[in-house]
Amino acid sequence: MHNTSKKVLYNMVIIALFTALTFVGTYVQIPLGTSKVHLGNFVCILAGLLCGGLVGGISGSLGMGLNDLLSGYGPDTYIRSFIVKFLLGFIAGALFRYLIKKEKKITYRFYFISGAFLITFITLLVLYLTKGEVIQMDAKRKFTISILLLSLLAVMSVFFFVIQLFVKKINLVQRYVLYVASIASIFNITLEFLIKIPFKVWMASLTWEGATIYAVSSLPSSLITCIVTTLFVTFIYIPLYTATQKINRLNDVYENIQKITSLESENKEDVVSEQE
Repeated sequence: MHNTSKKVLYNMVIIALFTALTFVGTYVQIPLGTSKVHLGNFVCILAGLLCGGLVGGISGSLGMGLNDLLSGYGPDTYIRSFIVKFLLGFIAGALFRYLIKKEKKITYRFYFISGAFLITFITLLVLYLTKGEVIQMDAKRKFTISILLLSLLAVMSVFFFVIQLFVKKINLVQRYVLYVASIASIFNITLEFLIKIPFKVWMASLTWEGATIYAVSSLPSSLITCIVTTLFVTFIYIPLYTATQKINRLNDVYENIQKITSLESENKEDVVSEQE
């Protein structure tokens, strides 16, 4: 068998494996409102980190899309999953490789994200307290600020503030994983929310108001899934990476991780030497 054929076969096996794991992980769930908290996103992002964006994207798309299809959800749900979950896994894998290969400094990025959520929360809170829930932008357009939206922004602000407290206590590889998982998960929440509304209108015959209410009501479960996914991936990536690096033929960040790990070890030894 030619090397190309072996590579294609290996990719297919890995994708099939992570698709199955994502499918099963989505069944590990807690119903919450109109949606659910599940582990499918966790496996999808993990596949992207370990084997690349394409594996993560296809595995997440097929695993969660088929899960929704076989669970009896309508086309507005499983088609959305096929699209959004592919982008979730692909972004996680591609962004992780870009950052770690370019050795980008990312600590300040956490401050930027935390600040963005905090400023947005404070701005909307002030508008809510001074202008009320509904803000008339002009004769035809209005902007609604719900308590749920404010609550979600507050939770995300607190979440990223808590990250600031321990981000410097974890190693650099974990920081890359934490940052990538956070960005991919936030992207997933935002895109799912934006796509869910027109899909519910076009495919489930809901009104725009009804679709918006449905989309907003699913945000709490999406947020909790985001937090659980981010924390799980951050602390399980290195043990899994270490356990699979010798058999993972799609591990194209080995040299980069080894370099980062070696530099951190040298820096720690220098600090200990100076203290002695």
